[in-house]
Amino acid sequence: MNRMCQLRVLLVAGVLLLGTIVLVDCFTPVLMDRPAAAASDSVAGAPSHRFTALPLEGLTARAAQPASRPPAEITLRRSDVVFMYDNPARYESYGCTVLGWAGRANAAHIEKAHALGVRLFSTSIGFRTEGRGVMDFTSEFLDAACKDLAGKPITVPWLWDHQYKGHPYYWWCTNSPQFRRYLDDRLRRVMAARPDGLHIDDYTGTAGCVTWLGGCFCPHCMAAFRQYLARHVPKQSLAELGIADVDKFDYGEFLRARGETAEKYISRRGSLPLAREFYDFQLRAVTQFVAEYARRAAELRGKPIAFSVNSHLTDPSQLAIAPYVTYFCCEVDHQASRGRLPGHPIYVYKLADGLARPVAATASGQDWAFIHQHNKSGLVRLWIALSYAFGHNFMAPHRQWCYTKEKGTHWYEGPTEQYAWLYQFVRQHAALLDEYEAVAPLAVVYDNAARRQNRANIEPICIALAEQNVPFTVVVTGDDWLEGFRLEPQRLAGFRAVVVPQDHPALNKADAPDWLNTLRESNRLLVWPDQIALEKLLWRPVSVEGSDRVLVVPRIVPGNPKAPVVVHLVNRAYQLQDDSMEKQKDFTVRLRTELFPGRQFRQAVLHAPRTDALRLPLSSENATILFKVPALDLWAIVELRE
Repeated sequence: MNRMCQLRVLLVAGVLLLGTIVLVDCFTPVLMDRPAAAASDSVAGAPSHRFTALPLEGLTARAAQPASRPPAEITLRRSDVVFMYDNPARYESYGCTVLGWAGRANAAHIEKAHALGVRLFSTSIGFRTEGRGVMDFTSEFLDAACKDLAGKPITVPWLWDHQYKGHPYYWWCTNSPQFRRYLDDRLRRVMAARPDGLHIDDYTGTAGCVTWLGGCFCPHCMAAFRQYLARHVPKQSLAELGIADVDKFDYGEFLRARGETAEKYISRRGSLPLAREFYDFQLRAVTQFVAEYARRAAELRGKPIAFSVNSHLTDPSQLAIAPYVTYFCCEVDHQASRGRLPGHPIYVYKLADGLARPVAATASGQDWAFIHQHNKSGLVRLWIALSYAFGHNFMAPHRQWCYTKEKGTHWYEGPTEQYAWLYQFVRQHAALLDEYEAVAPLAVVYDNAARRQNRANIEPICIALAEQNVPFTVVVTGDDWLEGFRLEPQRLAGFRAVVVPQDHPALNKADAPDWLNTLRESNRLLVWPDQIALEKLLWRPVSVEGSDRVLVVPRIVPGNPKAPVVVHLVNRAYQLQDDSMEKQKDFTVRLRTELFPGRQFRQAVLHAPRTDALRLPLSSENATILFKVPALDLWAIVELRE
């Protein structure tokens, strides 16, 4: 698993299947929808298959339209109930519709799951957790392990309590022919069970250990890096580093000759020659390999399949795979020990909206260890409500992996009676969840190139806007890591205002991008933080009177004016001490009518877990509609009907 949320992973460059490492300029994307001849297009261009995350078009002040969302049959629905670990005995009680992570690779079992209501059944392959499998597959398994600068095999830190055949669990190298042969064999066996999807755990492979653990300097990585340098770095630049013959160059030997050791390298890596190039190489290589691996899975299965990875989405290196997944199935830090509604998942969900990829989330191993130790099921219910309110899916907690340095791996077995009723509420109100998108008069720009410079972080902006109940969406501008996301001015045309962080590199450039110049010319640029400009441009589109602890999230079905508008209400007043919600009473929600142009609502119906539907008083005044809520415990959906 992507166990340690604090680790910063890395990325990767050229490489293909089954042992031979070959640098290429393109690869065949997953389930491509184009002629075979087009496969020779340069990787520098946007992938053109139907899963490509194309620029958002048609955004209006009414809704955040999805970009190239994958076909509905192989991605998540807003109302799906996703299991991380399989348990047929719990399917019915939770209303399980998707097996997202570790489904059993058995054809008869999968058929039975379908009969019990599971529409998408995925099986998992782990790039770091399958130590037993690799060691049983080949006697040369040490050749498949990542190596540090001293040539010693690297182990997986969070699996310190795992041993097999007298060996620890090694960090396997995705550039190793031995490991690739194992993965190919594993994929053939898994796809023979006829699953609906494939999940890859720890998909960053070798790239994930570069900055954290100082890998990988195995012969296979060194050979592939030589090819990368020959293609991407001018000979003059190499000569200035003393590299006369790149065909004989070994990056590990080069660093050791400079006096670097495995220990020093980890702390000094970023300042060393070719560090950026080595990082770039590893990221591109693993991204390309994983995309090809998923394409191969669909080929073996004989039809399009769901494809997900465990990416926490908080680092540019974790986003490169986005165009090739049909959804993310991942661990997200929920900051359990803080004992309140977490802001970080809101950022993840909003960024995923910008990538047009749903998220099936779980918390981190450390979060679940806290829940397990302190028995805080009420906090978990708040996480569940938060995810569905923002249009994503928190995985059912009937079984969750826990981790602490002291205990290592252990497990939380979530009591059915604490959670199943909440998921049943989701299933019963699927019509108010599926196909709905965020109302968004405001956009926040995520710039991948700027984040690679450690600038323009929009996470605090997303959290602040959500806490102020300002409806917004995220638009993404990509780069050579995150392909297919080119931000054109027309993508921003429908927004009343567009937010850019004050440290965005383009703000002070004479040759600013067209989208930024267009925003300036139309007086719609909001440089964060600027609360005065925010209120001037948006006029408080949503407000709550009588409580400051209610999160309000309005959502609509784009292009369907007959569908009800829904307004999610999430209670932020969680009490850690007794694991309870402080009920919010007698408050009024005001929504500006311009959020829903042309709509005239006559009914407001409140739907909440374990309660009957309730008609709410609804009125309008001063270009706003307002409804009064007598009580909010955890979460409610207010349905506005015409």
